[in-house]
Amino acid sequence: MTEFDGNPPLFGPLGRLYYRGFGAVQRVVTHDATALFLRVVIAGVFWRSLLTKVQTFGLFGYTELINDFAVQRYHLKLPVLPLDLRPAVIGQFEGDFALPLIPGEVAAWMATLGEFILPILLVMGLLTRFAAAGLLGMTLVIQIFVFPEAWWGTHALWAAILIYLVSRGGGRWSVDGLAGQFGPRLAARRAP
Repeated sequence: MTEFDGNPPLFGPLGRLYYRGFGAVQRVVTHDATALFLRVVIAGVFWRSLLTKVQTFGLFGYTELINDFAVQRYHLKLPVLPLDLRPAVIGQFEGDFALPLIPGEVAAWMATLGEFILPILLVMGLLTRFAAAGLLGMTLVIQIFVFPEAWWGTHALWAAILIYLVSRGGGRWSVDGLAGQFGPRLAARRAP
């Protein structure tokens, strides 16, 4: 349990109430809980982007009526393996999303593979800092070369989440955290 690190704006009874109240919040909303939540949230952003680039299949289908038309929806969509880019994606990367020095098809595959591998690593909490750094790099490329006018919107929020994960790691509720707990014990058992 960590000591409350807040600075109360008030002294006396209100300051003590502030310390008790927000100290309790800090004990419940730990780094481990925050990191898990942020890992899942930001992974979902990039995973949904992946699903727009590749062929997918759906699980747990249902029918929704939209303007008296039956539309088939799915609770869960997954990419078809091996990954198969939709034809329009390469065109987007050669046109609207063109990057300097990188051919469109190469950039499309780099983005697609990044959006496939890195979110999986984040959700698992495996190589969390590496995965978050990779997605932060993607976010900066998107910001600088694709949508430079949109900085104070969505990309700043993505960057804030990813900077937190790069700086603090995945927490104890991750494969990284478990490896940190059990790794030294296993090494001690193997030592002569």
